[in-house]
Amino acid sequence: MVVQRLQAVALLLGPVVFAISPFFWIDGHYGVTGGALIALSAVPWVYGLIGEYERLRERLPTLAGLWLLLLLIGMFGSIAFGLQGFFEGVFGITGRASLAAFEDYPPHSLFVLLLPGPGFPLALLAFGAMLGWTRLAPRWVSVLICLAAIFFPLARVLRVDWIAYLADLLMVVAFGLLAWRAWQRRDLPGGAAAA
Repeated sequence: MVVQRLQAVALLLGPVVFAISPFFWIDGHYGVTGGALIALSAVPWVYGLIGEYERLRERLPTLAGLWLLLLLIGMFGSIAFGLQGFFEGVFGITGRASLAAFEDYPPHSLFVLLLPGPGFPLALLAFGAMLGWTRLAPRWVSVLICLAAIFFPLARVLRVDWIAYLADLLMVVAFGLLAWRAWQRRDLPGGAAAA
């Protein structure tokens, strides 16, 4: 029960910390504070999502396992982009200079940023679809997560504040409900959890 409650809190804490980051953007870049918040948000968020993985695994064992792998790769990408913004701010690198520097290290950049970067929004999209399919959450929550998964990369690529705020608000609302349901969930005899 203690772990379940900690995961419920983490399921809300991760998206909330993540959602604060765009308020610290500097000309569309994360900067020191925004980048640090992005990187830090991943730890509680993954911890909370592992609890949801346990529930999904009971109904969709193979898909849930593949989703967890995609989630971990995606969170690695989110942390990498957050730290990129953090170090851009620390070292005073702005504009396209940071991305241009990565061109000198094509295989490294590919595996650290470019390939894992889309993993997180794809994992969110898959998570929303699996929640809707299994009915482990209300359909509207699944829809919000899927919409957030679409708006999230759009906001970061276009660097448009209001799209980022919208995507993050959708995530906070959806994950807030999931966290509330996880907090209230009672364990059933035999170790299973009530939906």
